Amino acid sequence: MSRLIDISSVRQEELFDQLAPDYALLLDDWDGYLAAQGKLLDDLLREHAAREVGSILDCTCGIGTQCLGLARLGYRLTGTDISRKSLARAEREAARLAMQINFLAADVRKLDEVVSETFDAVISCDNSLPALLSEVELGAAVRQIFARLAWPGIAILSIRDYRQIFAERKRFNLRQIHEVDGRRLLVFDLWDYHGEFVTFEVLFVQEDEVGWSVRSRPMVYRAVYSEDFIRLLRAAGFAEVRLIRELAGQVLPFDHYVCLKQRSTSG
Repeated sequence: MSRLIDISSVRQEELFDQLAPDYALLLDDWDGYLAAQGKLLDDLLREHAAREVGSILDCTCGIGTQCLGLARLGYRLTGTDISRKSLARAEREAARLAMQINFLAADVRKLDEVVSETFDAVISCDNSLPALLSEVELGAAVRQIFARLAWPGIAILSIRDYRQIFAERKRFNLRQIHEVDGRRLLVFDLWDYHGEFVTFEVLFVQEDEVGWSVRSRPMVYRAVYSEDFIRLLRAAGFAEVRLIRELAGQVLPFDHYVCLKQRSTSG
């Protein structure tokens, strides 16, 4: 039976701060994933943007997963996130790769308090937006994304397919088995369901001298269904929304919403 969860007590900034040091361990090949994300987004931008894209705002950049891959391809990046520890890690990764990226602490629901300029493209990837735990918060974020786009502009937003998740209701997801200093490190999720909310408890199980140690990183998301998300995007002002689930014959791990700001709005 699912445990009850008090959504009012969830502090997403703190949860993402906790995950930041270990986030790259969720992936088999961190640098390879950066390159793959850069290529995927570059392909989508080239195919769907109404004009050449130069400047990009990643408004939920985390530790730089998409920023770094796109910067390698020559785009001008600004990355914002609510988690300061994630931003600190992103800055270290950018320095390691000799990338020039402007990172700023900002809440995606209140971008205009920190970011005043507009961009050719805005992105939010890897299921970041469902961390906003009400439709009101999600709607505020979508309006902020629209406002930060130049005209014509393009937003690419990727989230999980929650209809499939709730249909399958799986409880266990093995992410990776790493070897760190000759010892095994297992990374897996325990999933639980609470009405419209899903918790992913990410467990890092590390082999040590006497056995195994465990550290847990809980995450909480609100199920966002495609029809509801598209409705919010259109209400924010996007003239066209394209849902992309496959690219070059490959099924994508996240649903990608390509949102076009095709004409200026007033009022």
